Parts: sequence; structure tokens; C-alpha cells
Amino acid sequence: MTLHGKINLPATAIIAGSVLFSTALPLTAAQAMPMVGLSLGGQFTQSVNIVDADNGRNADGDTTTDTVEDEVLAQNAEIHFKGETTLPSGTEFGFRVELEAESTTDQIDEHYLYVKGDFGKLILGAENGVGHLMQVRAPRFVPGLKAYDNSLTDATIEKAYDIVLESNAIEDAHMSTKLEHISGDANKISYMTPKVGGLQAGVSFTPNNENRNGGENNAANVADAEQTDILELALRYSGKIGAVGYRFGYSSVEGETEGGGANEQDPESTSIGLQLSLGKYVFGGNMSEYENLGEVDSNCADSESIETVNYALKYRLNKTTDLGISFTDGEETHSDNSVTSYEEMMIGGGRKIAPGIRLGYYYTMTEATYGSGDDRKDSEVKLAGVTLDLKF
Repeated sequence: MTLHGKINLPATAIIAGSVLFSTALPLTAAQAMPMVGLSLGGQFTQSVNIVDADNGRNADGDTTTDTVEDEVLAQNAEIHFKGETTLPSGTEFGFRVELEAESTTDQIDEHYLYVKGDFGKLILGAENGVGHLMQVRAPRFVPGLKAYDNSLTDATIEKAYDIVLESNAIEDAHMSTKLEHISGDANKISYMTPKVGGLQAGVSFTPNNENRNGGENNAANVADAEQTDILELALRYSGKIGAVGYRFGYSSVEGETEGGGANEQDPESTSIGLQLSLGKYVFGGNMSEYENLGEVDSNCADSESIETVNYALKYRLNKTTDLGISFTDGEETHSDNSVTSYEEMMIGGGRKIAPGIRLGYYYTMTEATYGSGDDRKDSEVKLAGVTLDLKF
């Protein structure tokens, strides 16, 4: 069966359409055509958090507002529509559409086609680029959370600092090493080579990021785009020395800013990561740098550079239980030479209850400072939480 356009038909219509299509062809042709198998998947993670946010204090010691919610229920959930077929030659064709399971600005998340074979993998559509996809980062140890990008907790921490520091001081780039800020899910073309001796390379090209959430096309008035001709490169190498397994990765992303005038700056990001495994232990870390991110995101309007380091140690206690600890340190230099800093430590673990069902627990301590001189403020935000993570 060949599918065209968006997948928004009921299953009965899809089945009926395949029957009509196949009967319209000669029998031998219909038998020879590979079928596109349609399946559902995804994940649903629910967390319950207890939040403790210290009152922010400025340089004079005056207390700022204290209106942070103490109990936060957060979720991260997606439903994945997937289709694939394999030709007699072994080449695989497929698609993937990700539906957010809550109200959000990108209700339909990644949506793309791919072709995979001995030649590597080609991706066409609204998907993250290789700068993000091929990163090597710290290991996970809490079900539903990543040591380098805790989507369930980061928004809560950012909101708390918005309140106690009375400013959008702490943003995603301070808390995560991921390289997706410049191109996001804008329509692009990506190619990843097959692994040769443990080495794999990748390249992505995004014509523009006028719609970083992705859309049905990338047609745009170039002047409306923040950046054009976005190029991403990535290298990843893996292997083993004795009993020690290793993975190393390097990624870079850069784009050309449009309509910024004489003072416009071109944003760029780089990432370097290493992960080592020995028996029940996995240690990994990543350092990412962002230059001129203010050209992409207004929340970082006066940002000259941001450097974020994240590393974690995971210990597999047994077949069902993991424990771990991670650290994150982010520092932003502003155009006036002031510095915003962010530090985080998380300890926690998780346990597999049944296939596809895991329970997690964690405690996170963070500190942040923002501003300069008499306007400098600092505060602390702590979280204690549990997660229930389902994959299907």
C-alpha cells in the first residue's frame, strides 16, 4: 500500500483504500509491491515534583517575590505513527509522525520520511539535524529523564527562576547540552553514513528556520527567517579497548542571519562528548558552546556566548535497577560582560516494574546567579520527584 499526504484517516478507510488500490493493478504487480506497515508507538511519562525555591535576593539583601508553586505535576508524552517497508534489495523506506499528547506550540512534533540501506540513512522533513541526533552525551539513569535534557523538570526550574530572579534569566541553553536551537525541527535534509570501523559521519542542510517547529513546507520570505543555509556536521566513533567500551562524538551547527543589519551576527554551536562503559558502570559527559544565540532566540537577546557542561555516572545495580548522579554547569557571557551562571546536581535512579513500565525517583539541587553590580541576584531551586514512565 502506498500512503500519500497526512495520516488522518480511520483504519477502515486505510484498509479499504489499500483493497481498491491493489485491485486496480494486475495481480502480479499488486503481489510484487511491498506493503507499508503502519504501527503506533510512543511514550508517556508523568512526574510529581515537590519544589523548594529560596526567595531571590538582590545585592542589597532585599527579598524578591516568593510565589513559586510547591507541588508540580508534569508530563512528557508523545504518540508515534510509524510506517515502513523493505524492498527485496534490502532498502527500507519509512515515515514517522510524532503527536504531542498535551497542548503545545508544536502539536505535531517531528514528521519526516527516511530511506535506509547499506548506503546509510537519508532523512527528509521536519526532524532534528545531525548536530543533535549524533551527539554523544551523559547516560540516563532516571526513567523518563535525561541527564542532559530533563524536559519534565527543566520547565519547572526555569519558571521558578523567572519568579525568584524576576527575569527570564535561566533558559534551556544553560541547562542542556543539546544542539537543536538554530534549526530545531525546521524542514531539512540529512544524511548519515553507515558505520565503517566504528566511525560514522553525518550532514544536514536546512534552507531556513522560519518555522522551527516544522510545517508542510519551508516556503518563506527569506527576510522573515532568522537564519538561512543552516549547515550541521557530525562525527561519531565507537569501539572497545579491552573491557572498556567507548563512544566519542563531535557536532557543529551554524547558520547565516538574515535582516539583522550591519551588526548582525551568525549563530553557531559546537558539541564534544565522550562516554565510557565498564561492567555495571557507565560514565559520560558533554560540553556544548553556543555563540550569538540571541540572533535565534529573543530570550537570549544580549547573549554573546553560553557554555554548558554536563556529566553523569550510572551504576546498574541489577537487571531491573539503575542508580546515578549527574552534574550540570552553565555559564553565559552577556554583551555588557555580566555573567549568568547555573549549577545543578541530580541524584536518583529507576526500577523496571514490567516490560515498558518503569518507576523513577530523583532529587535535584540547583543554584543560579544573574545580573551585575547592584542588580545582581542569586537563588536556589530544589526538586524532589518521582516518575512513572510508559513506553509502547
